[in-house]
Amino acid sequence: MAGRVLEAGLQLLDRQLVDRDGRLAGKVDDLELELPEGGGPPVVTAILAGPGALARRIGGRLGAGLEALASRLREGDDGRPARVSFAVVKRIGSAVELSVPRAELETNRLEAWTRDHLIAHLPGAGDAPE
Repeated sequence: MAGRVLEAGLQLLDRQLVDRDGRLAGKVDDLELELPEGGGPPVVTAILAGPGALARRIGGRLGAGLEALASRLREGDDGRPARVSFAVVKRIGSAVELSVPRAELETNRLEAWTRDHLIAHLPGAGDAPE
């Protein structure tokens, strides 16, 4: 399997995700790894982002509280962190650039829920530009 060797903790974790239009799309909070059959180093298959992923990385009581709060805000969600396939990563630099728009990403779930269930009900919210 061809690919680039990364020091994931230094080159991926906590980097900003930027969609194809240059809009912020979240942060790399954790990674999904796969061990190849036949051995070798782990392969990054997805970026995990959002409060659910960060909560698991923090751990302890603070992490459990953050995960509980995030799951309450995501009503009807399956409770898993937002997952961004590593296949849509275009470039890794000071930020992780993606080849898709933010609206197509799972990282947009909490923002969309907040916009639809909280912000939309504020007086004057319908007048704000996109």
